[in-house]
Formats: sequence, C-alpha cells, structure tokens
Amino acid sequence: MSRVTRACLLTALALLSGEIDAHSPAATNVHQDDSAKTSSEDIYGRETPYGCVFGYLKSVGRGDYAEAAQYLDTRRSPSQAQDLARQLQVVINSEFSGDLNELSRVQAGTRRDGLPENRERVGTIQTASGNFDLLLSRVQKQSGPPVWLFSAETLEKIPAAFEDAHTNLAERFVARSLPPAFRERRILSLPLWRWAVIILGLIVAIALASLVTRALIPLLRAPLRRLSAEMGDHYLVKLRPPLRLLFLAIAIWFLGKMAVSVLARIFWARVAWVVAIVSLAWLLIQFSNIVNDLRSSHLQRRNASIQIAILGLAHRVFKLLVVFFAAVMLLNGAGVNVSAMLAGLGIGGIALALAAQKTIEDLFGGFALVTRKAVRVGDFCKVADKLGIVEDIGLGAIRVRTLNRTVVTIPNGKVSQMELENFSMREKMWFHPRFGLPFSTSPEQVRSVLVQVAHLLKSDPRVENESARIRLVDFGPSSLTFEVFSYVTTPDYVAFLEIQEDLLLRIMDIIAAHGITIAMPSQAAYLISDKPSTASGPRPIHDEYSRATISAATKAT
Repeated sequence: MSRVTRACLLTALALLSGEIDAHSPAATNVHQDDSAKTSSEDIYGRETPYGCVFGYLKSVGRGDYAEAAQYLDTRRSPSQAQDLARQLQVVINSEFSGDLNELSRVQAGTRRDGLPENRERVGTIQTASGNFDLLLSRVQKQSGPPVWLFSAETLEKIPAAFEDAHTNLAERFVARSLPPAFRERRILSLPLWRWAVIILGLIVAIALASLVTRALIPLLRAPLRRLSAEMGDHYLVKLRPPLRLLFLAIAIWFLGKMAVSVLARIFWARVAWVVAIVSLAWLLIQFSNIVNDLRSSHLQRRNASIQIAILGLAHRVFKLLVVFFAAVMLLNGAGVNVSAMLAGLGIGGIALALAAQKTIEDLFGGFALVTRKAVRVGDFCKVADKLGIVEDIGLGAIRVRTLNRTVVTIPNGKVSQMELENFSMREKMWFHPRFGLPFSTSPEQVRSVLVQVAHLLKSDPRVENESARIRLVDFGPSSLTFEVFSYVTTPDYVAFLEIQEDLLLRIMDIIAAHGITIAMPSQAAYLISDKPSTASGPRPIHDEYSRATISAATKAT
C-alpha cells in the first residue's frame, strides 16, 4: 500500500469521524459545554446566534424534534412545534442560501446588519412563491438569560415554504426505494443509508483523485521539461502525492454539495477546505524543492557559490512563509479570529522581539553574510580561532568543518561581529621567506646572490613579475638578513606549497654555488670570575665547553 493511499484512507477515517461527531449527542454536549463557559443557565446553548442555529441543526440531525422545538419562538403545542421543526429542517436543507460560518458567536449578535438589536439574519429562504429572510430573535424567558430563537415571523412562513420546497433527490430515493429498516436504523446516530453514502462517496472521491492525477502527470511532463531539460520523471513523482490530495479535496467538495442536510454540506465544505489548503501548501513546498535542486545544480556547474547560498536561504524562507500562511488560513477556516490574533501579536511584539532577539539577530546575520559575499559554501575560512571549510550557511548559524574533521556551528549573529578571514578569496599567494647569511660573506657575494635570486623570481612564469624582489634588509644579531617579497599566481594552496618548495630549493642552490652556508642563529656567552685569571679578559663559555669535551674524548680513547 502506497503512502498516498494510506494518507487518503486516514483522511477518509477522519472525515467519517467528523461526520459522526456532527450528528452525535456528544457533539451537542460539547457545544453546550462551550456555551456554559459564557452562561451555564441555558442547557441548549442558545446564548449566541451561532449556538442557536447549530444546536437546532444538530438536534434535527439526530431526529430529536422535541429538543429542536426548543429553538423555535412559537406558542404552538409540543406536537405542532415538533412538526414545525421538521418542516423548518426540510426548508433549510433544500431552499437555504447563506453562510452559516459567518453567524455571530457573541451574545449581543451582529450590530452592523441594519436590523434591530434583538434580530439576527441567518440567510435567505428561496422558494417558488418568493424569497424571505431567515431571522432569529432574542427572547427573554421568564427565568434564565436572554436566548436566541428562530423568530415567530419567520416561522409563520415555514408551512407555505414547506409546500414549495423541492425534496432532495437522495431523500426521494431513500423514501421510495429503501426499506424502513435501512432508513430508520442508526449506528452512532447516523442512519444506515447515510453510512453507505459516506463510504461510497469517499471511495469515489479517492478513485477520481487517483485517476485524474495519473492522467495529469503525463500532460505535465512536456511543459515542465521545456522549463528545464533536467526535469526527469523522478521529479514528477514528487508532485503526485500533493496533486492527488488536491483532487481529493475537489472531489469531496463536489460530493459534499449533494449532501442531504445543510449541516453535512457545511461539514464537507470545511473538510474540503482543510484538505485543499494542506495539499496546496504541500504542492508549493514540493515544487520549490524541485526548483531549488535544479537551480542549485545549474549554479554548481558555473561555480556560483554565492548564488547557491542565496538560493538556499530564499528556499528556506519561502517554505516557512508557505507553512505560516497555510496555518493562518486553516485557523481562519476553523473560526479563529485571525485579525485579533495578529493584533495580539502586535501588542506583544515587544516582548516577542526581546525573547527572540538572538534568533532575529542570527537571521539577519545570515542574510548579511550572503549579501555582502563575505563567505560562500566551500570556502576555507578562519572564524575567530577556528580554521575550516564552510559546509552550510543556514538561517541561524554557519557550519564549519575544521581541519581535524569536527563540525563547529557558529551563530550568524556572532559571525557578523567577528573577524572573518576568507582564504578562498585569494587570487594569488604571498611568497615571502626570510633567511640569513653569515657576516663573513663578502659584499661581492651579497650583490651576486641578490642579482641571481631576483633573476630567478622574475624569470619564473609562476611568480608575479611586477612585485618580485629581494633585498638585504638588516644586520641581524647573528647574520645578514635577506627578505624575499613576491606573489605566486595561483589561488590553490596545495599548488602554492609545491611552487614554494621549488623556489626555496633553487634559492638554496644559488647560495651553495657561492660557497656560502645559510647562517644559523648563535650566541657567545662569557663567564666573569672573581678569581684572578692568567688570561687577559673574560673567557668565552664555549671555549671552556670545548676544552672539557676534548678532554673527555681523549680519556675515552
């Protein structure tokens, strides 16, 4: 079983559970518990227009018309009120037009609808004899808080609208073709025929999604390959799961339009919305992954490491934005006041900024590193006291592989404040050895060495001619000090080491050809004794050491 099939089956199970919850007593209890948070005195949750309408719809969905009559503002007898509740159910299911998700969830209702304060418009009933508004009225009972009920003036029009109502095709089929046991028997508050419709509908939706996806992928192959010749089938396979989920959402939406009750239509529309948002976000992320892979491969062939780093950062930011906007849309569809939530974030923005100060600093530090082109992935750098190759420049930190193969992660904010030395940006290498010749070297020998070493540097094509020079720079403590200054025209450190070795050996050959040896640092130490000495002046310590060494060697022989 493929991952996509498993995902579709899990989605189907989730949808089934949601459909059951929408018609089960537990759903009403949950609603009543939520209403109790505002006022625990009304057991039916009628304190708000939203609670009144959905409480009524859930009651008639369970077939509890005695409870449904409690949502009507009528003085009829209990049996007549139940008949009226049943007629209202048929009218709403077949002739209602409006968005129940927009109903007010506050006790006072909507104040800007142009109606009196004790009136709330639910939607429009469209019949053959004319249209009228479905209204709620806020009524003060003898005991208890004010509650919202379907208004008496609306209920007066329901019997006539019931006569004009068009019975749903599924309802007519159920009433005429199915046996009473199949129509009346319920499992988890749902009739058996509705279980059959739900399961068959989901199977049809999954099958349609799979068929459309299989037909669409070959059609996408040609236009996508025009965008990039590297667009292989393995990339198209990555688009198949989110596309299948997207077409599943479309199929659920169309099948939901054929639902019998308005509550079921609302539920399936919400499910289709959630699945569509998730699939679109998934599709965008997968497509961005494909674009990032193709573009990175193209830039790697051009050795454009800076553009690769910028592309990687932009790709990560894009995915974060997709997830953020998908979450906002899902919360908005669930009835969360996103505007108020964002306003709350604005009020708490100072505290959030203080808490995330380091994170924001690292984020902008990463952008600064890339945009200033201070470092690229693959560069050999020295960050603070760490030497290594940059493996990754992330949103929060830079990752460096050190010479002993450990990985050091340094926050971008710290890197932007540190001294960063980038060795990979060198276009040439500095060759600057210093060496000494003994003081016994004659001026003629010094001049000859200078001329020949300078000729060596200027005649070598690997050495930059303009900057090459050698000078006698100092009379050192123990030798004549010479300094070479030149640049080797290679940015490759390994190649530089080879060239440097060759140049040093050839300089040694020039010195040896003059009969000179490179001076070794040496010092003479003198011991001054308080005892009178036969020799005039202090004796060098190395003379005493030499005599002692010779004497010991003589005794040994």
